[in-house]
Amino acid sequence: MASHNTTTRGAMRATNRSGHAAYRLDDRVKLVIMALTTMLGEPKYYGDNTDELVRLAEAIAKADPWFVARLAGWCRTVANLRSVSHMLVCVVAHVFKAPNGTNETGPARAAARWVASTRGDDGTEMLATYLSLYGKPIPNSLRKGIRDSESRMSPFSVAKYQSSSKSVKLRDNLRITHPKPCSDELSEAFGACVDGSLAVPKGWETELSARGNTKEVWEELISENRLGYMALLRNLRSIVRSGADVTPVLARISDPEAVRRSHVMPFRFYTAYRELGGASTAVTRALDKALVASCNNVDRLPGRTAVLVDTSGSMGWQVSSRSVATCRDIAAVMAALCTYISDDAWACAFDTRSKQLMFTGLSPIADINMVPSSGGGTDMAEGFRCLIKSGFDADRIVVLSDNEVNRGRNKETMQHWLEEYRRQMSHDVWCHAIDLQGYGTAQFVGHHVNVMAGWSENVLRFISLVERGSSSLIGEIERFDL
Repeated sequence: MASHNTTTRGAMRATNRSGHAAYRLDDRVKLVIMALTTMLGEPKYYGDNTDELVRLAEAIAKADPWFVARLAGWCRTVANLRSVSHMLVCVVAHVFKAPNGTNETGPARAAARWVASTRGDDGTEMLATYLSLYGKPIPNSLRKGIRDSESRMSPFSVAKYQSSSKSVKLRDNLRITHPKPCSDELSEAFGACVDGSLAVPKGWETELSARGNTKEVWEELISENRLGYMALLRNLRSIVRSGADVTPVLARISDPEAVRRSHVMPFRFYTAYRELGGASTAVTRALDKALVASCNNVDRLPGRTAVLVDTSGSMGWQVSSRSVATCRDIAAVMAALCTYISDDAWACAFDTRSKQLMFTGLSPIADINMVPSSGGGTDMAEGFRCLIKSGFDADRIVVLSDNEVNRGRNKETMQHWLEEYRRQMSHDVWCHAIDLQGYGTAQFVGHHVNVMAGWSENVLRFISLVERGSSSLIGEIERFDL
C-alpha cells in the first residue's frame, strides 16, 4: 500500500526479473511493498526475496530507524502481518546504536513493546527471529521492549502461549527479559511457567481431538462460544460436513461488527468458500456478506473505474505453503471488491490474451468466480488494448498484478499504454497499480500514478485518499504512533 509519484522517468529505468522494461522504486516505497507482500522464507514464483527484504530494511534503518520501527507496528496491527513485523523489529534492534553516553533504546524498544503486546507469543517469536538472523547477544532494546509487554500479560495468556513445542519458549523469554509482573496472579503464572508446572488451558482443539469431529461436539462448542472468529472460518468445511446446525455460525461470520473485530483479510472468505467445494446458497450468502462487510470502512469510488486483473501463470503461485490461496485469488477478490465500491466499473483479465469480465458489482463471490485461471505469459498491454477497444471512459484504472511483464516489447514499460489511453480519452486518468508479490519494480511512473501493495481491504482505502491528496501510506506510516 505504498504510494509512489515521480517524474524522473529516465533515472527510474530498470528491468524486472523477467528481463523486461520496468521502473525501480524509491527504497522506502520498495521496502513497504516488499514487507506487505512477502511471507518470510516462503518461495515465490520468481524466487524467495526474504534476504533482499532484510538487507533493504537494514540499510533504511541505519538512516531512519523510526521509519522501520513504525512500519513494523503498522504491519502488525493494521496489515495483520506477524512474521514480517517481527523481522523489522529485529532489524531495528540490531542496527540502531544509542548515542554515546546514553542508554537510549528508542525505536527498537518502542516497536518491540508494541508488536509484543498484540498476542501472547509475539515476544517469543521475535526472540526466535533475532537469534535466527543475528545470533547472540540479544540487544537491550529488544529485551526491554519485550519485557515491557510481558509485564502486562494476563495469567491466561502466559498459560496459553507457553510455546512448549518451539525452540524458543516463553520461559526462555522470561529468563532473558526478567519482566516485573503487574499482579500477584501474573507473578505466580510466571513462576509456574519457568519451572514447567503451569497447566495449558484446554481449548476446543483438544476437546475435538478427544471426542471426535462429530455433529454433537461441534454444536456444543458453537453453543458455548468456544471458537474464535478465525477458527470458525477455517473449520467451516468440517462443521458443514459434520451435519451440525450452521445457522449460528453463518450469523456470526456475516456479522459486520464481528468481521471488523476479526481483522481477517478478505481473501480468507473466498478461500473458505472454495474449500467447501460447492457451498449451499446460505453459506455463499453469508460469505458474500462478510466480504462486503470487510470493506465497510473503505470510501466509495466516485465516477468510473476500470479494473485490470493479471491471470498469468506466475499469479497462480500460492502465497504460503500453509495456504491454498494464490496470488490470483487475492487479485480476483480485490478486483471484485473494487467493483463493488465503485459507482460504475468495467473489468478485464489478461495474460497473453485478454477477456472482458462481466462483473455485476452485486455479489463479490459471483464476480470472483468469473476470473479465469488461464495461466500463460504476462502481457499487461493486452489489458490496456481490451480497455481501449471497449471505449470505457474511466476516471481511474486499477491494475492488480505481480508486475512481472514478460511479453510484448522488451524496452517498453506499460506507462506507454497508460499514456495512449489518456490520449484517446482526452483526460489525465489516475492509475493505481496494486503490487501483489513485491519483486521490487513497477510498470508505471509520473503524475496521477499511485503504486501500492497489500492483500487487505486497506489498499483500496488509499485509492480515494490519494486522489483527494489527503493521505498516502508512506505518510500514514510516518505518523504511526508506537
